[in-house]
Amino acid sequence: MKKTFLSALLILALTLFGINEGLSQTRLVVKSARAGTSYYALAMGMAKAMMTVPRIEVSVEESLGSVANVKEARTRSHFIFTSTSDLIAQALKKVKPFEEGGYERIRTLWPIPGVTLHFVVREDSGVKRIQDLQGKRYIAGGIGTSTERLTKLILKIYGLEGKVDLPAVDLKEGVDAVVNRRAVGFTTGSPYPTPMVTEITATTPIRLLEIGEEEFKKLSEVDPTYSLTIIPAGIYKGVDYDVRTVASPVLTYTTEDLPEEIAYKITKAFWENKKIIAESHAIGKGIDIKGIKYGVAKVHPGALNYYREIGVEIPPSMR
Repeated sequence: MKKTFLSALLILALTLFGINEGLSQTRLVVKSARAGTSYYALAMGMAKAMMTVPRIEVSVEESLGSVANVKEARTRSHFIFTSTSDLIAQALKKVKPFEEGGYERIRTLWPIPGVTLHFVVREDSGVKRIQDLQGKRYIAGGIGTSTERLTKLILKIYGLEGKVDLPAVDLKEGVDAVVNRRAVGFTTGSPYPTPMVTEITATTPIRLLEIGEEEFKKLSEVDPTYSLTIIPAGIYKGVDYDVRTVASPVLTYTTEDLPEEIAYKITKAFWENKKIIAESHAIGKGIDIKGIKYGVAKVHPGALNYYREIGVEIPPSMR
């Protein structure tokens, strides 16, 4: 009798354990950009898409930028983040600011619309070319962001390294500084139209500065993932001319510890729920699966299974 009772208890315990296991939630964290940016809004949309998978919970954390995102990938689990391709390449090569290494665990999931660099200055600043920034106070982008790094690289190519006053401030403070005439301009990296630039044009006439073709050639020698792009005339109030600038691919990444089944399910959910993502922000309409080739890091095995399933070719170096 006692033996039968114990057996029944054991069966009940195993049954309850199985039920709990079946109902357990997988919690993921998505980190993209600062609140109020187009990329943060896009991250919210991605979270909603991923949560169409049963028993998946996703929280979105505000980020200090792509550099911080990549650095966190060294130690965090069930971590999903966005970054420009150039930073991932640097991390894998242990190049500053990632010289500490440990980034081999990063894996690619899917592409999102890339960064378009905006060099924004007050129209009344007298600055008409990037060269004119010499001796001026200018906000290079949010501290620790890929935009800040790229801005400094471009200034160096123009021979302006150490010749422009670049205060280390948050980009939001930088925008306020421009409005209040404490700086002539700022750089922001985002798909256009970016809310930050649209907002400032409501009160402050602006000019967008172009990247020269020769300077771009030098930039592409440093990193071939950059491309030339055009911000069309009329995108922003008062900017009635096309602006030649730099674009950089942005993708969503995770780490190798994410279970293969989970990576498969959230990748499938991302692509099958693009409408949800596009509703979070207009830039979601620009998501293109062809951008997966710019991922640099190997594609996560779970995501790779999905791409094979739908017939998307993944470069051999990323498998």
